[in-house]
Amino acid sequence: MNDVLEKISDCIVNMEESSIENLIEKALNCDDINIDDIYSKGLNSGMNKAIELFENKEYYIPEVIVCADTLNKGLEVLRAYGKINKKSKGKVVFAVVKGDTHEIGKNIVKIMLEAAGYEVIDLGVNIDNKDIIDSAIKEEAQVIAVSSMMTTTMTEMKILIEQLNSINIKNKPYVIIGGGCITKNYAVEIGADGYSENAPKAVKLVARLIEEGKDDFIRVYK
Repeated sequence: MNDVLEKISDCIVNMEESSIENLIEKALNCDDINIDDIYSKGLNSGMNKAIELFENKEYYIPEVIVCADTLNKGLEVLRAYGKINKKSKGKVVFAVVKGDTHEIGKNIVKIMLEAAGYEVIDLGVNIDNKDIIDSAIKEEAQVIAVSSMMTTTMTEMKILIEQLNSINIKNKPYVIIGGGCITKNYAVEIGADGYSENAPKAVKLVARLIEEGKDDFIRVYK
């Protein structure tokens, strides 16, 4: 059993998109392997290894994206055979701020978060702050993630945080920010709970906030 699941995991790490379908079908024909095993011990395990390689500077963003593409192809095959009962690690509401329609970066981060086991509610681009906050409250999300590629729209992030802080709600979600024009210093300035310069680091940031909370801004950025 472990052999075919390990091969699926390695397939993700090695970016072997052409092989993933055959391996999953082989695993499905094993009596002692179920769909959830293939997802958690094969696909998800491989994606986590790819993210670790990025953290160790052995992989870069292009490699991680291809790993994610391989994983998504595997998920498509797996879903055709039944429902994947994966347990969500947490919920993230994601949006590009009002006035900005750049979504490539958001989409990459979304793929990484979902691959790591988080549920992502993708609101899209050019989203009003009220809609972002309302969605986070309705979905009981632990994290709000917003991005901006333009200096003319980045101020929406500051307004979002101010509006969220003005509401008395239980279990207020963390707010993390990112995008081409965003810096760590800006995140500190507007009181964001975190900042990430790329998708794999965003996954690590979400994990730290959800699993450990935020008691020290500097620690969050290590």
